Amino acid sequence: MAKVSVNLDDSLDDDSNAQKLKAMAAPLPSISKAKSSALKDAPRVQFSFTNVPKPIKEAFASEAQKRGVTQKELLYECLRAGGIDIPKAAEIDGRRR
Repeated sequence: MAKVSVNLDDSLDDDSNAQKLKAMAAPLPSISKAKSSALKDAPRVQFSFTNVPKPIKEAFASEAQKRGVTQKELLYECLRAGGIDIPKAAEIDGRRR
């Protein structure tokens, strides 16, 4: 039986045609998705307030429950109401990468 030789080397770094193929295969930039992608992939840090009066904390938790959102989503809504441009929580949720 005849031997079959297969070259699976797909290293295309030296070839100018390979560079053209890589450029054509690159995703098109989307300004609308760039921000949410950057926020989704950003490192996570702890965000908390200390020494908040208990009635304020309870009112915040109650309002979140009344609206049917998490406290984090309510915080995002408050920041948006204050003029900070934050995408919807589903767009920046790190669990949905």
